[in-house]
Amino acid sequence: MNRTRQRGVAAITALLVVAVAASAAAWMLAQQSATLNQAALVAARAQADFYADAGLDWARGVLAEDARASAIDSLDEIWSRPLAGLPVERAIVGGAIADAQSRFNLNNLVKDGARSNADFQVAQRLFDSLGVEPGLVDAIVDWIDTDSDPLGNEGAEDSFYLGLPRPYRAANRPLIQLEELYRVRGFDARRIERLKPYVTALPTRTPVNANTAPPEVLSALLPETPKDEIRAFVVARVAKPARDRQDLAKRFAKPPTTAIESDLDVKSTHFSVVVTVAQDDVRASAEALVLRRGTGSGPSTAIIWRRPLY
Repeated sequence: MNRTRQRGVAAITALLVVAVAASAAAWMLAQQSATLNQAALVAARAQADFYADAGLDWARGVLAEDARASAIDSLDEIWSRPLAGLPVERAIVGGAIADAQSRFNLNNLVKDGARSNADFQVAQRLFDSLGVEPGLVDAIVDWIDTDSDPLGNEGAEDSFYLGLPRPYRAANRPLIQLEELYRVRGFDARRIERLKPYVTALPTRTPVNANTAPPEVLSALLPETPKDEIRAFVVARVAKPARDRQDLAKRFAKPPTTAIESDLDVKSTHFSVVVTVAQDDVRASAEALVLRRGTGSGPSTAIIWRRPLY
């Protein structure tokens, strides 16, 4: 009886040892599999980022080639055509270039550290036409200008921002990216999304490209020009873009001389580039602001900033 009991205990012990060993082996295999999967994802992500960088280089090359071929920028040129679904080894790469100067540059609101009255009025007209409170332009000016005096009823300087539950100070410098508006008094996601197709933040003062700007922006810059005349120009420029400022002036019955000389142009130096990459189970996207200098035989491009979108 004792021998039978001993044999039973030994068998149970052996089964327990086998079960523990099998469990440990399964756990180690699972850990190894997870590590391998993680390593594969990291490698795929690195490869996707590499393709995104290559996509940005493609965009810079397209813009440089366009500058060599044409002295203007319009929506019928090759840079405006998106690159959709180009297969590269195991990845699919897409991209698009947009003219950043088709939009009103909010940094134009401040010149030499103080408010630019002409640009201030343009921004107010644009905001009003888009259903965004024109008074919020005051807060943007205060965010950019160098003084500490709030502008109007909607303005805000350090005295306002330091009183918030999570205090901070006004930037007192140009906007770097449009999303910085989330920190400016009065702006929320709804207002910013409404403004995005029509405003931008560029590091230097820039005119608006009349060959690419939406009619809302042109109307804000040309308040005395009838809207139907602006719409007619927008339709006509597709097949026949303006060749220079003189040609642009001829397109309107009453040429807005001041606006055309200072606020409008037919070429651009700043472009927004978005590149998307699908690599195995990884999706990556990057956005960059590209500066293009020069025309003819010697154009050059530089990335002002780059950021991942997801």
